[in-house]
Amino acid sequence: MSRYFKYLTIIILLYCTVLCNAQEKPLQISLNTIKTELKKGAIGYGIKYLKTEDSLFKVQDLFGAKENYLYQFTPQFLIQSGNEDAFSAITAKISGIFMFFHQTTIAGLVTPNTSRGFQTFPISAGIETNNMFNIVNCILEAGWVPWYQTVGNSHTPELLKHTKIGFFIQGGYKFAIDSTGKAALGGEADQSKEAKDHAIFRTKGSFGIDTKSLVNIGSIGIGIAGTADGWYDFLNSEVYYALQGKARFYLTKSLDRYFEFNYQKGSGAPNFNKGDQFGFGLTITF
Repeated sequence: MSRYFKYLTIIILLYCTVLCNAQEKPLQISLNTIKTELKKGAIGYGIKYLKTEDSLFKVQDLFGAKENYLYQFTPQFLIQSGNEDAFSAITAKISGIFMFFHQTTIAGLVTPNTSRGFQTFPISAGIETNNMFNIVNCILEAGWVPWYQTVGNSHTPELLKHTKIGFFIQGGYKFAIDSTGKAALGGEADQSKEAKDHAIFRTKGSFGIDTKSLVNIGSIGIGIAGTADGWYDFLNSEVYYALQGKARFYLTKSLDRYFEFNYQKGSGAPNFNKGDQFGFGLTITF
């Protein structure tokens, strides 16, 4: 059974990649050398395709607009994997993103008031799995992501505009699809308390920071990035977390290629592994 889920996921990701290439959307590919939870040397890789809030002002995907809000439907995916016992997380989903804003009148024209923050409400349906494909979580998610990075918003400090927060409710079902009985070890192990073939109900809080290039040394820009995600599992009264810290060295003025040192504590969904791993690698954004 797991073989069919692998094929299905590959087809979904290929479809998303075609959309990215056709519409010039941000697709990140990373390759890293890492030290795993079992202190093994490994090769890790990541693939990410996520829309930013300001992309709603560009007519892409299934897009619409009303008097005081915009909306669109878009595929999103995130892959983190590698050999040995590297962290493993695969997420693929379809998201509807709704952005609400206040209006103002400039030269007789009614426009969004960019001096105030916007409110974004993503609603998604998709799957969570790992590179063993021994479990598949089917997830429905609804969230709130305030967007305070608008250009005219002078009430928000510039440093705070490099951050992002979000709050989400997630529900679904965890399917066990592997009958091989192969045990995963180290950072690859499923340490979630969520029971197989059982319902899922959790909340998630997320904080991220990305300073881009803070300082330049010659032609190299240096910046920091990081994320902190936390989940509360209502059905099992369990708390999970995932922390990442990155030091980035940008190779281009467009900031689309960079080396980074990366430390991660906790794998996040679906395994919720509590281990850690660190490494160094190259990321390219298309």
